[in-house]
Amino acid sequence: MHPRLGIIVPYRDRKENLAAFIPHMQRFFAEDELNKSIPVRMLVVEQTPGLIFNRGAIRNIGFKYLSADVDYVCFHDVDLVPVTADYRWPHVPAMIVFHGLQFSPEFIRQLFGGVVVMQKQHFEAANGYSLAYWGWGYEDVDLKERLFRCNLRPEHREGRFDTLPHVDEGTVDGAPTEAHLRNKELYTGLWFERIGSSWRRRSNPADAWKSEGLNS
Repeated sequence: MHPRLGIIVPYRDRKENLAAFIPHMQRFFAEDELNKSIPVRMLVVEQTPGLIFNRGAIRNIGFKYLSADVDYVCFHDVDLVPVTADYRWPHVPAMIVFHGLQFSPEFIRQLFGGVVVMQKQHFEAANGYSLAYWGWGYEDVDLKERLFRCNLRPEHREGRFDTLPHVDEGTVDGAPTEAHLRNKELYTGLWFERIGSSWRRRSNPADAWKSEGLNS
């Protein structure tokens, strides 16, 4: 029996993307030789209007709904669709999107977002995603820092994905949004310390992440 995969898709205001994403994923898992034997459940979690998007909270909610019925999870952006990708059981948390992103390989290897897979117990040990990041960015690399503190170093699989057309929520006219800048300041303040003109990862960050996230 193959481990059961739960795919959690945070969603709001992307009707065209969702309309393309769902049938693509159905075809992919029905036809792709590497992945078609995986039992899959997919849950789209939609945030109600009124506040700016909180992807961390939405992903944690999806995990709460699906965790009892699956063996491992995938957090999946709605604007990324697989061409060739490996969704199989991860021994360590893994980012599986690589080719198709508009970043350098070196920068991609610093990320932990887009499409990631991990064992349930690893996600729970890291206390899931932080709820503190409102708007675009940094909740994903915050999770990577949490995983580091659980002695888990995520790996990267070289999946190829297409990106569906969408508006970049992290910028306005090419400049970072206020939410993006606020999230960056929060992330760096939590996990890094300034040394001269550069930043260094804190060796002993505060333990607030252990009580803020999946369990809150």
